[in-house]
Amino acid sequence: MQEIPLRFLIRTLSFKRIANAALAIASFAVSASTRKPVCWGRPFILTVEPTNVCNLRCPLCVTGNGKMTRQTGLMTFDTFKTLIDKTGDYLFYLLLYQQGEPFINKEFIRFVQYAKEKRIFVTTSTNAHYFDPETAQATVASGLDSIIVSIDGAEQETYEKYRVGGSLQQVLDGVRNLVNEKEHQHSKTPVIYIQFIVMQHNEHELARMKRLTRELGANRLLVKKVQVETVAEACAWLPQQESLKRYKIEQDALTPKKTGRGPCPRPWTSSLVNWDGTVVPCCFDKNAGHPAGSVADHEMFTQIWNSQAYDDFRAQMLADRSAIDICANCSQGLKLFA
Repeated sequence: MQEIPLRFLIRTLSFKRIANAALAIASFAVSASTRKPVCWGRPFILTVEPTNVCNLRCPLCVTGNGKMTRQTGLMTFDTFKTLIDKTGDYLFYLLLYQQGEPFINKEFIRFVQYAKEKRIFVTTSTNAHYFDPETAQATVASGLDSIIVSIDGAEQETYEKYRVGGSLQQVLDGVRNLVNEKEHQHSKTPVIYIQFIVMQHNEHELARMKRLTRELGANRLLVKKVQVETVAEACAWLPQQESLKRYKIEQDALTPKKTGRGPCPRPWTSSLVNWDGTVVPCCFDKNAGHPAGSVADHEMFTQIWNSQAYDDFRAQMLADRSAIDICANCSQGLKLFA
Protein backbone atom coordinates (compact mmCIF):
# COMPACT_ATOMS: atom_id res chain seq x y z
CA MET A 1 0.00 0.00 0.00
CA GLN A 2 2.51 2.54 -1.22
CA GLU A 3 -0.10 5.29 -1.40
CA ILE A 4 -0.30 5.65 2.43
CA PRO A 5 1.86 8.49 3.84
CA LEU A 6 2.70 6.98 7.22
CA ARG A 7 3.46 10.35 8.84
CA PHE A 8 -0.21 11.28 8.41
CA LEU A 9 -1.56 7.83 9.25
CA ILE A 10 0.21 7.96 12.63
CA ARG A 11 -2.00 10.90 13.59
CA THR A 12 -5.01 8.58 13.69
CA LEU A 13 -3.58 6.43 16.49
CA SER A 14 -5.63 5.89 19.63
CA PHE A 15 -5.68 3.15 22.25
CA LYS A 16 -9.07 1.89 21.05
CA ARG A 17 -7.87 1.65 17.45
CA ILE A 18 -4.61 -0.06 18.33
CA ALA A 19 -6.34 -2.53 20.63
CA ASN A 20 -8.99 -3.32 18.02
CA ALA A 21 -6.40 -3.84 15.28
CA ALA A 22 -4.50 -6.21 17.55
CA LEU A 23 -7.69 -8.19 18.20
CA ALA A 24 -8.57 -8.35 14.50
CA ILE A 25 -5.09 -9.51 13.49
CA ALA A 26 -4.98 -12.03 16.33
CA SER A 27 -8.34 -13.47 15.32
CA PHE A 28 -7.09 -13.90 11.76
CA ALA A 29 -3.96 -15.67 13.03
CA VAL A 30 -6.01 -18.02 15.19
CA SER A 31 -8.48 -18.66 12.37
CA ALA A 32 -5.69 -19.41 9.90
CA SER A 33 -3.97 -21.82 12.26
CA THR A 34 -7.11 -23.65 13.43
CA ARG A 35 -9.01 -23.41 10.11
CA LYS A 36 -12.05 -22.31 12.12
CA PRO A 37 -13.32 -18.73 11.76
CA VAL A 38 -13.21 -16.54 14.85
CA CYS A 39 -13.69 -12.78 14.75
CA TRP A 40 -12.71 -10.78 17.82
CA GLY A 41 -12.23 -7.29 16.49
CA ARG A 42 -13.80 -4.94 13.99
CA PRO A 43 -12.39 -3.80 10.64
CA PHE A 44 -9.71 -1.14 10.97
CA ILE A 45 -9.73 -0.45 7.22
CA LEU A 46 -12.99 0.41 5.48
CA THR A 47 -13.81 1.10 1.84
CA VAL A 48 -16.95 3.12 1.13
CA GLU A 49 -18.35 3.60 -2.36
CA PRO A 50 -19.78 7.11 -2.84
CA THR A 51 -21.24 6.04 -6.21
CA ASN A 52 -20.88 3.43 -8.93
CA VAL A 53 -21.69 5.99 -11.64
CA CYS A 54 -18.84 7.24 -13.84
CA ASN A 55 -18.33 9.84 -16.54
CA LEU A 56 -15.86 7.64 -18.48
CA ARG A 57 -16.15 4.30 -20.27
CA CYS A 58 -12.93 2.47 -19.47
CA PRO A 59 -13.05 -0.88 -21.31
CA LEU A 60 -11.63 -3.04 -18.50
CA CYS A 61 -13.85 -1.56 -15.77
CA VAL A 62 -17.22 -3.17 -15.02
CA THR A 63 -18.76 0.29 -14.77
CA GLY A 64 -17.27 1.51 -18.04
CA ASN A 65 -17.78 -1.65 -20.11
CA GLY A 66 -21.39 -2.24 -19.09
CA LYS A 67 -20.80 -5.38 -17.01
CA MET A 68 -22.07 -3.77 -13.83
CA THR A 69 -25.09 -5.79 -12.71
CA ARG A 70 -25.79 -3.76 -9.59
CA GLN A 71 -28.25 -0.89 -9.62
CA THR A 72 -26.51 2.47 -9.99
CA GLY A 73 -26.88 5.29 -7.53
CA LEU A 74 -25.34 7.64 -4.95
CA MET A 75 -24.76 7.05 -1.25
CA THR A 76 -26.69 9.48 0.95
CA PHE A 77 -25.01 11.46 3.69
CA ASP A 78 -27.33 9.89 6.27
CA THR A 79 -26.17 6.39 5.30
CA PHE A 80 -22.53 7.49 5.45
CA LYS A 81 -22.96 9.27 8.80
CA THR A 82 -24.66 6.27 10.38
CA LEU A 83 -21.90 3.98 9.13
CA ILE A 84 -19.06 6.20 10.40
CA ASP A 85 -20.82 6.73 13.73
CA LYS A 86 -20.77 2.94 14.23
CA THR A 87 -17.28 2.19 12.89
CA GLY A 88 -15.25 5.39 13.04
CA ASP A 89 -13.73 4.93 16.49
CA TYR A 90 -12.02 1.75 15.27
CA LEU A 91 -10.86 2.89 11.83
CA PHE A 92 -7.35 3.94 10.90
CA TYR A 93 -7.98 4.14 7.19
CA LEU A 94 -10.98 5.02 5.03
CA LEU A 95 -10.96 4.59 1.25
CA LEU A 96 -13.71 6.67 -0.34
CA TYR A 97 -13.91 4.99 -3.73
CA GLN A 98 -14.80 1.70 -5.38
CA GLN A 99 -16.56 1.65 -8.74
CA GLY A 100 -17.52 4.98 -10.25
CA GLU A 101 -16.16 8.52 -9.95
CA PRO A 102 -16.44 9.73 -6.31
CA PHE A 103 -16.82 13.42 -7.13
CA ILE A 104 -20.05 12.74 -9.03
CA ASN A 105 -21.61 12.42 -5.58
CA LYS A 106 -22.24 16.01 -4.47
CA GLU A 107 -22.01 14.88 -0.83
CA PHE A 108 -18.42 13.66 -1.25
CA ILE A 109 -16.79 16.66 0.47
CA ARG A 110 -19.19 16.27 3.42
CA PHE A 111 -18.17 12.61 3.65
CA VAL A 112 -14.53 13.59 3.96
CA GLN A 113 -15.21 16.36 6.46
CA TYR A 114 -17.27 14.09 8.70
CA ALA A 115 -14.65 11.34 8.68
CA LYS A 116 -11.87 13.83 9.43
CA GLU A 117 -13.81 15.04 12.47
CA LYS A 118 -13.16 11.55 13.87
CA ARG A 119 -9.42 11.69 12.98
CA ILE A 120 -9.61 8.96 10.34
CA PHE A 121 -7.06 8.88 7.52
CA VAL A 122 -9.10 9.43 4.33
CA THR A 123 -8.05 8.77 0.75
CA THR A 124 -9.79 8.63 -2.61
CA SER A 125 -9.14 7.85 -6.26
CA THR A 126 -10.43 9.96 -9.14
CA ASN A 127 -10.22 10.57 -12.87
CA ALA A 128 -9.95 14.30 -12.00
CA HIS A 129 -12.48 15.70 -14.47
CA TYR A 130 -14.28 17.69 -11.75
CA PHE A 131 -11.52 19.81 -10.22
CA ASP A 132 -12.58 23.29 -11.15
CA PRO A 133 -11.07 25.94 -8.82
CA GLU A 134 -14.07 25.84 -6.46
CA THR A 135 -13.99 22.03 -6.07
CA ALA A 136 -10.21 22.04 -5.69
CA GLN A 137 -10.53 24.63 -2.89
CA ALA A 138 -13.17 22.58 -1.09
CA THR A 139 -11.18 19.36 -1.50
CA VAL A 140 -8.04 20.78 0.09
CA ALA A 141 -10.04 22.49 2.84
CA SER A 142 -11.89 19.24 3.64
CA GLY A 143 -8.75 17.69 5.13
CA LEU A 144 -8.54 14.83 2.62
CA ASP A 145 -5.21 13.11 3.35
CA SER A 146 -4.31 11.67 -0.05
CA ILE A 147 -5.69 11.34 -3.55
CA ILE A 148 -4.86 9.07 -6.48
CA VAL A 149 -5.35 10.70 -9.89
CA SER A 150 -5.56 8.30 -12.83
CA ILE A 151 -3.62 9.53 -15.88
CA ASP A 152 -2.90 6.71 -18.32
CA GLY A 153 -1.22 8.66 -21.08
CA ALA A 154 0.92 11.72 -21.75
CA GLU A 155 -0.94 12.57 -24.96
CA GLN A 156 -4.68 12.83 -25.59
CA GLU A 157 -4.59 10.05 -28.19
CA THR A 158 -2.88 7.67 -25.77
CA TYR A 159 -4.94 8.76 -22.78
CA GLU A 160 -8.35 8.36 -24.39
CA LYS A 161 -7.65 4.86 -25.72
CA TYR A 162 -8.37 3.56 -22.22
CA ARG A 163 -10.02 6.58 -20.53
CA VAL A 164 -12.75 6.66 -23.16
CA GLY A 165 -14.61 9.97 -23.18
CA GLY A 166 -11.96 11.72 -21.12
CA SER A 167 -10.02 14.95 -21.67
CA LEU A 168 -6.35 14.88 -20.72
CA GLN A 169 -6.17 18.67 -20.71
CA GLN A 170 -9.09 18.87 -18.28
CA VAL A 171 -7.37 16.37 -15.98
CA LEU A 172 -4.05 18.24 -16.07
CA ASP A 173 -5.81 21.53 -15.34
CA GLY A 174 -7.60 19.85 -12.43
CA VAL A 175 -4.35 18.58 -10.92
CA ARG A 176 -2.82 22.04 -11.26
CA ASN A 177 -5.86 23.50 -9.49
CA LEU A 178 -5.30 21.09 -6.60
CA VAL A 179 -1.60 21.88 -6.38
CA ASN A 180 -2.29 25.62 -6.46
CA GLU A 181 -4.89 25.30 -3.72
CA LYS A 182 -2.48 23.37 -1.50
CA GLU A 183 0.00 26.22 -1.87
CA HIS A 184 -2.70 28.85 -1.31
CA GLN A 185 -3.97 27.15 1.85
CA HIS A 186 -0.44 26.27 3.04
CA SER A 187 -1.54 22.64 3.23
CA LYS A 188 0.56 19.49 2.87
CA THR A 189 -2.59 17.52 2.06
CA PRO A 190 -3.94 15.92 0.08
CA VAL A 191 -0.79 14.10 -0.95
CA ILE A 192 -1.24 13.77 -4.71
CA TYR A 193 -0.35 10.53 -6.47
CA ILE A 194 -0.50 10.20 -10.23
CA GLN A 195 -1.44 6.63 -11.16
CA PHE A 196 -0.33 5.30 -14.53
CA ILE A 197 -1.80 1.93 -15.51
CA VAL A 198 0.85 0.60 -17.85
CA MET A 199 -0.60 -1.08 -20.94
CA GLN A 200 0.45 -2.14 -24.40
CA HIS A 201 -0.41 1.19 -26.02
CA ASN A 202 1.16 3.47 -23.40
CA GLU A 203 4.22 1.68 -21.99
CA HIS A 204 6.48 3.80 -24.23
CA GLU A 205 5.32 6.90 -22.31
CA LEU A 206 6.53 5.80 -18.88
CA ALA A 207 9.53 8.17 -18.86
CA ARG A 208 7.30 11.06 -20.00
CA MET A 209 4.84 10.29 -17.21
CA LYS A 210 7.64 10.58 -14.66
CA ARG A 211 8.53 14.01 -16.02
CA LEU A 212 4.87 15.04 -16.17
CA THR A 213 4.37 14.09 -12.53
CA ARG A 214 7.24 16.40 -11.53
CA GLU A 215 6.03 19.20 -13.79
CA LEU A 216 2.53 19.05 -12.31
CA GLY A 217 3.88 19.31 -8.77
CA ALA A 218 2.34 15.99 -7.70
CA ASN A 219 4.04 14.02 -4.96
CA ARG A 220 4.66 10.70 -6.67
CA LEU A 221 3.99 8.52 -9.69
CA LEU A 222 2.46 5.08 -9.11
CA VAL A 223 2.98 2.67 -12.00
CA LYS A 224 0.27 0.03 -11.83
CA LYS A 225 0.11 -3.26 -13.72
CA VAL A 226 -3.10 -3.65 -15.69
CA GLN A 227 -5.72 -6.16 -14.54
CA VAL A 228 -7.45 -8.29 -17.15
CA GLU A 229 -9.88 -11.20 -17.02
CA THR A 230 -9.39 -13.15 -20.25
CA VAL A 231 -6.68 -14.19 -22.68
CA ALA A 232 -8.25 -11.95 -25.32
CA GLU A 233 -8.00 -8.96 -22.99
CA ALA A 234 -4.43 -9.90 -22.16
CA CYS A 235 -3.44 -9.96 -25.82
CA ALA A 236 -5.06 -6.56 -26.36
CA TRP A 237 -3.88 -4.74 -23.23
CA LEU A 238 -0.84 -6.34 -21.56
CA PRO A 239 2.41 -4.43 -22.13
CA GLN A 240 5.28 -6.01 -24.03
CA GLN A 241 7.85 -5.52 -21.27
CA GLU A 242 7.82 -8.70 -19.22
CA SER A 243 8.53 -7.00 -15.88
CA LEU A 244 5.40 -4.89 -16.32
CA LYS A 245 3.09 -7.86 -16.91
CA ARG A 246 0.97 -9.14 -14.07
CA TYR A 247 0.09 -12.39 -15.88
CA LYS A 248 1.51 -15.19 -17.93
CA ILE A 249 -0.26 -17.02 -20.75
CA GLU A 250 0.32 -20.75 -20.97
CA GLN A 251 -1.67 -23.12 -23.19
CA ASP A 252 -4.32 -20.46 -23.78
CA ALA A 253 -4.81 -19.99 -20.04
CA LEU A 254 -4.29 -16.74 -18.16
CA THR A 255 -2.76 -16.93 -14.68
CA PRO A 256 -1.22 -14.33 -12.36
CA LYS A 257 2.56 -14.60 -12.12
CA LYS A 258 2.24 -14.63 -8.37
CA THR A 259 -0.71 -15.70 -6.25
CA GLY A 260 -1.48 -15.13 -2.61
CA ARG A 261 -0.77 -18.09 -0.37
CA GLY A 262 -3.12 -19.27 2.32
CA PRO A 263 -6.20 -17.41 3.54
CA CYS A 264 -6.50 -13.69 2.84
CA PRO A 265 -6.63 -11.48 5.97
CA ARG A 266 -9.11 -9.01 4.51
CA PRO A 267 -12.31 -10.67 5.84
CA TRP A 268 -10.88 -10.18 9.36
CA THR A 269 -9.29 -6.74 9.00
CA SER A 270 -11.27 -4.73 6.42
CA SER A 271 -14.66 -4.45 4.75
CA LEU A 272 -16.46 -2.62 1.95
CA VAL A 273 -19.80 -0.83 1.90
CA ASN A 274 -21.35 -0.08 -1.48
CA TRP A 275 -23.30 3.09 -2.24
CA ASP A 276 -26.62 1.42 -1.36
CA GLY A 277 -25.34 0.17 2.01
CA THR A 278 -24.63 -3.42 0.94
CA VAL A 279 -21.66 -4.86 2.83
CA VAL A 280 -19.28 -7.14 0.91
CA PRO A 281 -15.88 -8.67 1.78
CA CYS A 282 -13.60 -6.58 -0.42
CA CYS A 283 -13.06 -4.50 -3.54
CA PHE A 284 -12.83 -7.54 -5.83
CA ASP A 285 -16.53 -8.22 -5.26
CA LYS A 286 -17.45 -5.60 -7.84
CA ASN A 287 -21.01 -6.81 -8.42
CA ALA A 288 -21.79 -7.67 -4.78
CA GLY A 289 -21.92 -11.40 -5.32
CA HIS A 290 -21.14 -12.08 -1.65
CA PRO A 291 -23.39 -9.71 0.34
CA ALA A 292 -23.40 -10.07 4.12
CA GLY A 293 -26.14 -7.56 4.82
CA SER A 294 -27.01 -3.90 4.31
CA VAL A 295 -26.64 -0.93 6.60
CA ALA A 296 -29.38 0.75 4.54
CA ASP A 297 -31.77 -1.91 5.86
CA HIS A 298 -31.05 -0.59 9.38
CA GLU A 299 -28.82 -3.50 10.26
CA MET A 300 -26.00 -2.44 12.56
CA PHE A 301 -22.62 -2.81 10.87
CA THR A 302 -21.28 -4.81 13.83
CA GLN A 303 -24.23 -7.17 13.48
CA ILE A 304 -23.36 -7.72 9.82
CA TRP A 305 -19.62 -8.07 10.58
CA ASN A 306 -20.39 -10.84 13.06
CA SER A 307 -23.19 -12.41 11.03
CA GLN A 308 -23.44 -15.99 9.86
CA ALA A 309 -23.10 -14.84 6.26
CA TYR A 310 -19.76 -13.17 6.96
CA ASP A 311 -18.55 -16.16 8.98
CA ASP A 312 -19.56 -18.50 6.16
CA PHE A 313 -17.38 -16.48 3.78
CA ARG A 314 -14.48 -16.60 6.26
CA ALA A 315 -14.95 -20.35 6.60
CA GLN A 316 -14.85 -20.78 2.83
CA MET A 317 -11.69 -18.65 2.72
CA LEU A 318 -10.07 -20.94 5.30
CA ALA A 319 -11.21 -24.12 3.57
CA ASP A 320 -10.36 -23.34 -0.05
CA ARG A 321 -9.51 -19.82 -1.16
CA SER A 322 -9.16 -20.93 -4.78
CA ALA A 323 -12.85 -21.90 -4.88
CA ILE A 324 -13.99 -18.31 -4.27
CA ASP A 325 -14.70 -16.61 -7.57
CA ILE A 326 -13.61 -13.09 -6.57
CA CYS A 327 -10.27 -14.42 -5.34
CA ALA A 328 -9.20 -15.73 -8.76
CA ASN A 329 -7.76 -12.38 -9.84
CA CYS A 330 -6.98 -11.04 -6.38
CA SER A 331 -4.06 -8.71 -5.84
CA GLN A 332 -3.63 -9.52 -2.14
CA GLY A 333 0.04 -10.26 -1.68
CA LEU A 334 0.88 -9.46 -5.31
CA LYS A 335 3.23 -6.68 -6.36
CA LEU A 336 0.80 -4.38 -8.15
CA PHE A 337 3.04 -1.35 -8.42
CA ALA A 338 6.19 -1.49 -10.50
